[in-house]
Amino acid sequence: MPTNYTGTTAHAFFQLSNHVLGTYNLWDSRFTAGLVCPLLDELRDLGQFENYNQWVQPLATAVGNMQNRGLFLDRQALTEYKKKVREGLRRADQIILTGDTSGDLATPTGKSPNGIGSTQKLRRYLFETLGLKATKRTERGFSSTDQEALAIILKGLRRKDEHARGIIEQLFHRSRLKTISQRYLNFDPDPDGRVRAGVNMAKVKTWRFSYDSPALQQFPPEARHIFRAGPGKVFLAVDYSQLEARILAYLSEDSISIGAFQRGDDIHIQNARDLFGYSLADWESMEDSACTLARNFAKTFLYGISYGAATETLKLKEYCPCSECQQYAPKTLELNRNELKQVEVTWFAKHPAVRQFHEDLKTQVQQKHYWDCPLGGRRVFYSPWSAELDRETKNAPMQTTAASLINRKQVELDRLGAPIVLQKHDELVLEVPKEDVPHWADTCQEIMEAPYDDVGLLSGISFPTTVEVGENWGTLEEMTR
Repeated sequence: MPTNYTGTTAHAFFQLSNHVLGTYNLWDSRFTAGLVCPLLDELRDLGQFENYNQWVQPLATAVGNMQNRGLFLDRQALTEYKKKVREGLRRADQIILTGDTSGDLATPTGKSPNGIGSTQKLRRYLFETLGLKATKRTERGFSSTDQEALAIILKGLRRKDEHARGIIEQLFHRSRLKTISQRYLNFDPDPDGRVRAGVNMAKVKTWRFSYDSPALQQFPPEARHIFRAGPGKVFLAVDYSQLEARILAYLSEDSISIGAFQRGDDIHIQNARDLFGYSLADWESMEDSACTLARNFAKTFLYGISYGAATETLKLKEYCPCSECQQYAPKTLELNRNELKQVEVTWFAKHPAVRQFHEDLKTQVQQKHYWDCPLGGRRVFYSPWSAELDRETKNAPMQTTAASLINRKQVELDRLGAPIVLQKHDELVLEVPKEDVPHWADTCQEIMEAPYDDVGLLSGISFPTTVEVGENWGTLEEMTR
């Protein structure tokens, strides 16, 4: 058992002798090994063995090399950031309890002030002490205090309740800080100072990687600076540009979007014009602020389409509404359900190929219960048809193809000795000597942008990338040549 294990040891499994555990592990290994040949035969029967042999199996080696390198932890940066989080929690506690933004608070740092971390006490504090109006009920009929309920209250705050705005915002902020503190800042580096997170290659249905201890794929941007490159080295991040949007365009054969990508146009401006019926002259005459709002909405709309979301549920990524965090939140248009449905009708009228692509996907999954990725691999769907399976079906081609593409590129770069330390969504991060930055930047872009032949509608397509460089993961800046 690990020396830092803090869980319960009361379970009977922990009381077994080493002899019994060893016997169990031997049988487990034997039966697992017995599955290898039947699984390989099944891959051959499904026509997937070549893809497995050429790309999937070598990916395990590439991932092992990436994991062995790990990320160097800047202990001083971690200590300072933990202190900043504790101070943020103390300040949030102060505002929640007093409404005052200055002075000190005697409550222990990071503790729920006066016990309002308890749902029952928080409910009394919000709806009795502060006099707010409940907008959502739990299954048991109580006034809800979850994040969605608080967001509804904040959005529809009455004039007489304005005194509670800062308090509600700080409840969001406090929740975010506690999540960062508990989920992302508690891990142990190895003796060499590097953090080697567990890599889950097959845990996510879309074939994306996920990480354990810590969850690097979800690591908050404001905390990434605690990982820095080793002496004399920098991080080199190569990221695909709008990869899933491009995949949707080419797989659906959407000529308008394909044309925009080929011309180098901003796809989100193109979609904003298509959504709201703006001519080029209309768009160029609009104020910059209005263009920004429309573009941000169009971006959310496009990725919502890619993820299979219902248009009426579209919204930007959730951001903490407090003034400190709002600087990171892009502004967007606020449309009601009827307006959302109308812009959906307008967009699909100009992009009928995407609608047809979705219908064809639905028919195939309902009839065959699988979808074959153009880059190899088969996504199988077992569930009965439902709204959730409809969303998953629409989402699969974009995320699965994107994951397959970057996995292939990681294999190719690993064979060249690329010092990859992280794969995150559509991005590969390398840790390289400063003098080798030009070499690896050119090599990564050459490999990652090189098109494949014989991959259906994606044959001959080059997906562009951007390159960023920085001494720590949180301060990457676009590389200038």
